[in-house]
Amino acid sequence: MAAKRLNLNILTQEEHVLSDEVDLVLAPASQGQIGILPGHASLLTQLSAGELFILKGPKMEVFAVSGGFLDIHRDQLTVMADSATRADDLSLAAAEAAKKRAEETLKQNLSDREFSLAEADLRKAVLELKVAKKRRKVYTG
Repeated sequence: MAAKRLNLNILTQEEHVLSDEVDLVLAPASQGQIGILPGHASLLTQLSAGELFILKGPKMEVFAVSGGFLDIHRDQLTVMADSATRADDLSLAAAEAAKKRAEETLKQNLSDREFSLAEADLRKAVLELKVAKKRRKVYTG
């Protein structure tokens, strides 16, 4: 018989972001959005940048994730993300400032490594800006 909930852990290199029992996770996988319910088949897949939706009862929590891996095995779901930030913790002003900084950095004469890092910063800032704008729209109508 399938478990009633998934044991979810969200990890980054810096921290253990979340540990909880949840009903459903919608994740941006490399081949498209994937829905994971209790009893899901074992799976290891690449995580794309996007929104990670977590449903627990009537509540939904959203994270901005910027890539990584997702592993499901026996109702244990582990998200190993390059970065994971709660949508509610995102600041529109901070995301806009980060985007502007990354764009300015990309205009400089950079080594290949520095350019790649600046591009990654820009992608993360654009994602966080998108998620922050969407959250703001939901809350303000």
